[in-house]
Amino acid sequence: MRKRQLHFLTVSAVVLTVIFLGAVLTGCQQAAPTVTNGKKIHVATSLDFYGEAAKAVVGPYGDVTSIINSPSVDPDSYEPDTQSAKTVAKANVIVQNGLGYDSWMNRLVKANDKPEDDVITVGSLLGHHTGDNPHIWYAPEMMPKLVNQLVKQYSQLDPQHAAAFRRQGNAYLAKLTPVTTLQKSLRAKAANQRIATSEPVANYALTALGYQIVDPHYEKAIEEGADPTPADIKQVRGLISTHQIQFFVNNTQNTGASVTQLVQLANRSKTPVLRVTETLPKGKTYETWMLGMYRQIQKIQQQGGAH
Repeated sequence: MRKRQLHFLTVSAVVLTVIFLGAVLTGCQQAAPTVTNGKKIHVATSLDFYGEAAKAVVGPYGDVTSIINSPSVDPDSYEPDTQSAKTVAKANVIVQNGLGYDSWMNRLVKANDKPEDDVITVGSLLGHHTGDNPHIWYAPEMMPKLVNQLVKQYSQLDPQHAAAFRRQGNAYLAKLTPVTTLQKSLRAKAANQRIATSEPVANYALTALGYQIVDPHYEKAIEEGADPTPADIKQVRGLISTHQIQFFVNNTQNTGASVTQLVQLANRSKTPVLRVTETLPKGKTYETWMLGMYRQIQKIQQQGGAH
């Protein structure tokens, strides 16, 4: 009788322990980040700096995969693989640049029959259209608009954590304060000064500061991979050698013979060269990337530009 009682008590203790552990595990599962409709937020971005913002806003309530996450990969000529297709298929929020820059991403979206509401096209968000300069990540208004849209879409998917998304979005934008502060300072000194560029990579930032870009034909040819006309080359060489521009902007990731010769001429003529990149440099965040460019401009302004 005693043994049976002990056995009963032992079994009862085990059952109670299992029930208790089950309750604890259930509680943990309920506390874990979940989307109200049962789908966790999965984000796919075409470019890594969009992924950086997407991750900062979603925090622990989702995961983010950036398909291009290396400065050595050219987004213009990228061909997506099977893994990229799987990433987009899984995503319920998709961020693409648009404007023809990452058209491969749009193909993946269509192939997976993704609803329009799942897709954030940053170019459209800023009011641009196909044919416009696609390098919109240099536009000062880009990141605030993207963050606000991410907060909106995350909140629709997961209303329970809407306040957290707003808080995390504001925190990310606050980290960009040094960039916006420096922009204001530089804008006051640009004064519609003339500059020339190897291609229109940073044009949105430069025109927002108040600079006037004076070699549209040359920069367009370089961007399209075409040979600039002799007249266009002569024009830019003249602008540099006679100090008619404050500085020359060089995309260091596209250094053909024509551009290299202009940079060499600028160095001989003591015309400052602003070095920019089209893709996020390794080891940089969006903030440090933009800040690096603006600090170069600050130094040029302090030195008085070309002389």
